Amino acid sequence: MDLLSAVGLGAVGGMVVEAVNLYGRITGWQNARHAARGRKGAQLPALDRYIDVPDDSLVAVTRLLMGAAAGLLFHSEVTGAPAVAVGACAPALLRQLGASRSIGDIALGQDGPYRAPDERPTEVATDSSGASEGSSLPSTATPSVEPAQ
Repeated sequence: MDLLSAVGLGAVGGMVVEAVNLYGRITGWQNARHAARGRKGAQLPALDRYIDVPDDSLVAVTRLLMGAAAGLLFHSEVTGAPAVAVGACAPALLRQLGASRSIGDIALGQDGPYRAPDERPTEVATDSSGASEGSSLPSTATPSVEPAQ
């Protein structure tokens, strides 16, 4: 898929998610108005209680940019409609990509395999049932189960 199409479809995917989010907020407002109409003397809720234009706009632009970035990064991996899905799940994809050790090494210019720090996990003293000493939690030891005859 060409780069411009992937970026555009990724951005569309990001905006689809925001449109669904906006729809949910508007539906919540509509339901609250219907409920208020059923109560005598109740005041109808204002739309601005459900939609905050500056904040929601910033989130929408951020989501669009993240979708476009995901489309850019994955343009050689997807074609057509899946590029919209890549944009829709951009935050999770980008978070996963950023957490990847090999991508982090490449970005920092480090070569070679990942080497864990020379640390050992601390040991927790346990009693005979497997629960840690001083713990108020029940034991996680699994009881044995006999097969039915």
